[in-house]
Amino acid sequence: MSDQPSPAELLQRAIDMQPMLRERASANREARQVLPETIEAFHDAGFFKIIQPAAFGGYEMNPKHFYDVVFEVARACPASGWVLSVVGVHSYELGLMDPQAQQDVWGEDNRALISSSYAPKSKVEVVDGGYKVSGKWGFSSGSDNCQWFFGGGIIPDQEPITITAFMFPRSDYEIIDDWHVTGLQGSGSKSILVEDAFVPSHRTHSMLDGFLCQGKGLATNTNDIFKLPFGQVFGRAVSMPSVGATQGALDAYREYNTNRYSAGIQKVSDNPAAQVAGSEAASVIRTYRLKMHYAYDTLLGYIARGEEMPAELRTEFRSDQARAVSDCMTVVQNLLNNSGGSALYQGNTVNAIFQDMQAFRQHAANQSDATVKNHGSTLFGVENMDTMS
Repeated sequence: MSDQPSPAELLQRAIDMQPMLRERASANREARQVLPETIEAFHDAGFFKIIQPAAFGGYEMNPKHFYDVVFEVARACPASGWVLSVVGVHSYELGLMDPQAQQDVWGEDNRALISSSYAPKSKVEVVDGGYKVSGKWGFSSGSDNCQWFFGGGIIPDQEPITITAFMFPRSDYEIIDDWHVTGLQGSGSKSILVEDAFVPSHRTHSMLDGFLCQGKGLATNTNDIFKLPFGQVFGRAVSMPSVGATQGALDAYREYNTNRYSAGIQKVSDNPAAQVAGSEAASVIRTYRLKMHYAYDTLLGYIARGEEMPAELRTEFRSDQARAVSDCMTVVQNLLNNSGGSALYQGNTVNAIFQDMQAFRQHAANQSDATVKNHGSTLFGVENMDTMS
């Protein structure tokens, strides 16, 4: 009998973990990383296994179940939800890669984790059997908690030009402790330095292959989830934490304002502006949770039927990923605007989450203008050029 938990059990574990996550949120900010004991709790709960290949102990579930868990974690602690999301999605990415790469990482320990920074900030030289790579990358979230790292680069003279992720073991890179920021302090998104490291060819992942659904891992990982476009899974790793954090802000807003009086005269909960702010936040949260479920169920339906996924759907779902962050940031700011001057003090949860929302919004994949334009162009038959859709 399988001991694999059901999606409902995983979700309940995340909900049960929320008091602990809230209690540790300030400690994460002070430590500038998610505490190791929290990462261990995620391991014990099976969260990192949700979209990991079954061959290495994973559950191979529909990604919607992973992002449901991310939502509940981020609801209690945005930094913890972010790290779970962006580190956990690499278990999926590795499943798309050459089986030897999967063996390299998980052969001795199927709990090994990978951090990343995909910006092509490296010098790449083609050598016998692979590549020699040097570079310095910023914003590698959860790097203190990981044993491997994905760094982006461009392979010289490769056509068409595409970003390639090069995978390095912990012995090949240095973590630079430079994460001093005003939002998502607890994410530990430090810089990574690599100097003249050899990366064998099998430890690379082309974003173009991810776009074309041609990962070498498909030879052994045959579950339909690995036939999804990589960007459709990765993009929500950097957007769904914002939806969960918005729910956390709404929770705190309701608690803070239920019995508060504005200037000692009007009960805030009776103020129409305060009521509208809460309603709009709830609507945005529900909208993007439902859109996330719809996207994965729809795409997996096309795969199950052996049909091509339409470009206009792929670009719409990619646009939804990025727009979620902008829309969530807007409603959280409105919650803060309706929380009075006292909300400016440190320790106010709505204020702290608003600062985290600013950090979510800065991620390159969460810039919505380009994704909206790309979706609009495909509606008129223009070729989809976004390899992350």
